[in-house]
Amino acid sequence: MHQRSLVTADSSKLQRICQSVLPASFPIFRGAKIEASFYPYIGLTHTIRRKKSGWIIRISDHCRNAPEIVLEALVIILACKVSHMRPDPGILRTYETYRKNPGVAEVVRERRFLTGRKHIDTGAGRHYSPGEIYREINARYFNDQIEIRRIGWGLRASRRRLGHYDPVHHTITLSPALDSPGVPRFVLEYIVFHEMLHTVFERSSSGRSGKPHPPEFRHAERAYPDYAEAKKFLRGFCRKPAENMV
Repeated sequence: MHQRSLVTADSSKLQRICQSVLPASFPIFRGAKIEASFYPYIGLTHTIRRKKSGWIIRISDHCRNAPEIVLEALVIILACKVSHMRPDPGILRTYETYRKNPGVAEVVRERRFLTGRKHIDTGAGRHYSPGEIYREINARYFNDQIEIRRIGWGLRASRRRLGHYDPVHHTITLSPALDSPGVPRFVLEYIVFHEMLHTVFERSSSGRSGKPHPPEFRHAERAYPDYAEAKKFLRGFCRKPAENMV
């Protein structure tokens, strides 16, 4: 059976969980139509969005064999996001335990490597060259010891996700929104510095803690000379995301 057909068949369990859990715990779901399904995302991405008077929930198909208690935790976490509530710590631990399971992590990593396509423009932009900035930052702060396979501009000029380090493909993707004369160079340099730090903490014991920004990471990040000014600029530059995701 084709993977997408399998996903559709397995979604009946997820639909049942959503119908039994969400209306009982969250007023905004009472009387609303809920469409829940597993979706073949590359990674552990889960989304919820409103559709007219109902809701559409998509859970990564990496979770289609997850225990029901994990699926319940996932839909509650998503519901808490749109309800502006803080999930119970036990709920968060249930999902985190599943997400960190070595078997689950390996399957996700394998799919990312095999099917994750990185659309990166490695050329210079109209105002800034990511490759040039990477080489300067590498020499200035990392003694030329950071090896990135590719760095460049992504496809979308997002103000929500300005930079991303992919540990599977060893790439850094920057939002084209940063390639603007209105963005100071030190801001772009800070973002590249931030993403390069991920390669350092990925190799360290703290980088395997499951937290993308452990305390040691934040301490190293604040050592960047223009940290405060860059953060101040970015607070005004960024916008809130339109879709709630986990």
